[in-house]
Amino acid sequence: MQHPVESSETPSSTAVITTVSDGVMQMVINAPEARNSLSAKGVVDGLLAALDRLERDPELRCAVLSGAGGAFSSGGNLHELSSLSEAQVRAQMNTNTWLYRRIALCDKLVVAAVDGPAYGAGLGLATCCDWIVAGESAAFCSAFVRVGAMPDAGLFWSLPSRLGAGGARRMMLLGKEVRGAEALAMGLADDFVCDGPALPAAMTLAGRFAQGPTRAYGRIKAGLRQAPMSLDQALQYQLDNGPGLFASEDFREGAKAFLEKRKPVFKGR
Repeated sequence: MQHPVESSETPSSTAVITTVSDGVMQMVINAPEARNSLSAKGVVDGLLAALDRLERDPELRCAVLSGAGGAFSSGGNLHELSSLSEAQVRAQMNTNTWLYRRIALCDKLVVAAVDGPAYGAGLGLATCCDWIVAGESAAFCSAFVRVGAMPDAGLFWSLPSRLGAGGARRMMLLGKEVRGAEALAMGLADDFVCDGPALPAAMTLAGRFAQGPTRAYGRIKAGLRQAPMSLDQALQYQLDNGPGLFASEDFREGAKAFLEKRKPVFKGR
């Protein structure tokens, strides 16, 4: 078994701590004094650096995103945001869009382990991930209307994709907090740990994904990103992407393992 390896020191390494074990990168937002706000120094840059490593390293096949100190992410810093001009807010939002894009467009799966609040932009950070594991303390909220703002952080894409337009409308307009069990029931979360933290369950799931057919996962992720498709779009998408997977090493191994009645050993190729 590969032992956990900490990332090398960088200017943002204290704000985002990464460790690697058995093909899984764990990314921990480490700004508990700011409730892991995305406005905290080094957080966005640290996450972007970790995602860059995830994309470039073929040995990394899945990632888990979590927050330190009992919170996933409280979103933006209201004190800071209220002091900025419109142009300054626009520039900050433009920078942050790259974070949501990188998670959503990455071919590798990213699992969010949500313990404590995922509020505002923190909700957007969680929902742009491919799978959400909610812990006992998880609390989700599109809190923007509480302070006279509108949702950002990609939520106009990610919330409807999980909840449909009606569910997204309710969360956005009411600004109501959703706890773990309710989040699971409505489709906001994919798993719920009713008696403890999300992270252990998320790491177990990520280990499973890391041993799976990562090329196929990537094509599924890219296809779902375009949902809902028309029939013609769906048929064209499968024509554009399916043949390459059927010709892949992983498919040959999967088919052989099925016929031999054994567990396949996928290599992501």
